[in-house]
Formats: sequence, structure tokens, C-alpha cells
Amino acid sequence: MEKANEWSGNPIVGQTYKVKSWFVQDGDSLSLANGHRLRLGQINTTEMANKGRPEQAYAQQAKTQLNEKLQQQKSIYLQLLPNIKDHYGRWLVKLYDGSGVSVDSFLVGQGLAYVISMNEQGAENCLWQREEVARRHGLGIWQAPISRVHAAALLKSNQGGFMRMAGEVNDVSDSQHSWYIGLGGQVAVRIPKYLLAAPGFNADTPKQMQRWVGQTITVRGWLAWRKLTKKQLKKGFHAGVMSISHLHMLEQTPVLNSN
Repeated sequence: MEKANEWSGNPIVGQTYKVKSWFVQDGDSLSLANGHRLRLGQINTTEMANKGRPEQAYAQQAKTQLNEKLQQQKSIYLQLLPNIKDHYGRWLVKLYDGSGVSVDSFLVGQGLAYVISMNEQGAENCLWQREEVARRHGLGIWQAPISRVHAAALLKSNQGGFMRMAGEVNDVSDSQHSWYIGLGGQVAVRIPKYLLAAPGFNADTPKQMQRWVGQTITVRGWLAWRKLTKKQLKKGFHAGVMSISHLHMLEQTPVLNSN
């Protein structure tokens, strides 16, 4: 990493860049002296207090640990992820300290971050393995109610953001490019059709997707709520939707026979 280029406004996916000045915003985001904002794209830490919402458990600990880890470094290193930016305009990166050690892995191993896969490539297996160890030992978030699995059918519109949820599949509908997996109540999971058409699921027709009905799934991601029109309500649209872009985010999948 010693030969890494200095970070610029035109990074290339997969290449490594060096940064010499930064500011820690929270447990999974930084800002740079040139005004660029960065988001650790393979992990998610709990939220600091914001817009009247209280600080979530272990949010300050994650920020403190990240700050202490990085303030010891003269330089840090970044690799740009394939999806490049999030919807806030932040560059999505993998982060390494001055010795080339993964900061993402460090936070996950402390039980201060969830692993997430926000693109087709997905987070590295080693991160999921680190999370499993932290979970098994009850570290950080894994000993707190914040990490519990919510019953999807009971969720209300004032309960959004990143969470883990589970429920029995009540219905399956679709749009041109996505399946909507209804979990009772007002909530559904949106999954791109091409993901479920791939080997392992081989589900690309409504008839095949009906096999999911009655099965239980567990999923992690961001639950967003939308206001529905009367017409949408009549058609059975779901107000709460959790969209995923990689099957890693399905913690528990349906148990389907091969027939």
C-alpha cells in the first residue's frame, strides 16, 4: 500500500488510495479535507443522535474506537467499492489503517458493526466470519436489544432504518424487475428478480415464488416507509419496504424441496 496514489476526486473502483487528513463523523463515515465524504460500504454501525432521534446503543463506542484507531496513523488507505456512492453522495469504500489492516474487520470483531452487502460483489466472507464470532461471544451490539430480530408483521411506520426482521411469507407480488415478499402487516422485502433466478434458488416465475408462502425468512437492511394512495392500498401494496441487493442480507432463507 506504500505505492498507493493520493486520493483524488476521480478514484477508480478497486484501486487503493492514500489519505493523510480526515475527520471521523461516526462509526462508519469520515470526511476529508477536500470536502469529500466517505462511507464504509461493507459495514453499518448504529446511529448517533440526529434530528431529534436519540443516540442508539454502541454508536458512540463505534465512533470512539474508529477515531482512536485512526488517530494513531500518519496515513490511511481506501479502496473504492463497485457501487461507488450511496444516496447521500458519500464515496463507498473499504478502509485500512497505515499498516494495511482492515478497519472494517476491526469494528466488526469488536461487536460494533453489522456486516452488510450493498452490491453484487458482496462483503468478504472473512467479515461475515468475524461477525459470527462477535455474535457468538455476545460482544457489543450482540448483547444489546438493538440487534434483536423484529417481528415484521408488528412493525409500524415509526419503526424504520437499519434492522433485522423476520416473518412468515404471506404473499408474493412483483414488478418488472423485483419480487416483493410480504411478511404480514404492512411490510415487504424487495429482492431483484435476477438474484432469485440464479443457481441456488432458480426462482423466476410467480408459480415458483409461491413456494415461499408459509415459509419463514430473516433479513437485515434498511426499512423505509412510503405513503400509499388509496389505489395502491386497494391493490395490496406494502407501505414498509426493505430493499436488498445481495442474498447475504437474507439471514434465513426458505426451506424448499427440489420438486
